[in-house]
Amino acid sequence: MLIEVLPSAGSPWVPSLANKIAVVIDVFRATSTMVTALANGCQAIIPVLTTEEALERRRTEKGALLAGERKALRIEGFDLGNSPFEYTPEVVGGKKIIMTTTNGTRAIQTVAAAQQVWIASFLNTESVAQSISKYLETNENIEGIVIICAGSEDRFDIPDTLCAGMLINRIGTGAELNDLGLAASMLYNMTKGNILETLQETEHGRLLNSLGFDRDVTYCAQTNILPIVPILKNGEIVWDMDSY
Repeated sequence: MLIEVLPSAGSPWVPSLANKIAVVIDVFRATSTMVTALANGCQAIIPVLTTEEALERRRTEKGALLAGERKALRIEGFDLGNSPFEYTPEVVGGKKIIMTTTNGTRAIQTVAAAQQVWIASFLNTESVAQSISKYLETNENIEGIVIICAGSEDRFDIPDTLCAGMLINRIGTGAELNDLGLAASMLYNMTKGNILETLQETEHGRLLNSLGFDRDVTYCAQTNILPIVPILKNGEIVWDMDSY
């Protein structure tokens, strides 16, 4: 089996997704925030591409919250931005969230045609890896795994690639890796003892710190603190309770 890692939501090449499973990673901050929202009682997250699509979707999703960012800041008029600290149980409990982000929701749409799509971050890598392993045991037709890093404005970034390396390490299938998958695995093995310090030094980490989101950087660097397994189901991201 081949594990292919893609560098960004705007990757110019995407492999065939037929008979493959996919994982979406956007450490700063979409997938970290989605995992947190589900852990805090959010009913489902509806990923969309544009602000206009989000506004249109809310017309048919009464009571849903609008969430999203552009250039790391909350979209004007939206209920929530992209900081996981906004997604408290009091705010998101029992609610659906319609979300659009610069990179993360685009990455989800890029691999939506895969047989199964997981949402991963450092916060829940172990749980996603276990769910994937269980899925592979009962679905012998799976021919490969595609891990898409959201990246930063169509560019490679270290946070997502480092998380992809951790996921590859945890899946541990002995699979073949494409070159970026091999690089991700090497990066993780080199930096797994100082993930927070590494993330703080990255372009995106420095940007968030400059905007006052340093607490988000620290939070998103935590590993395996939330046993949440989000999957894309009928266009919505929900917690896959059956994976346990």
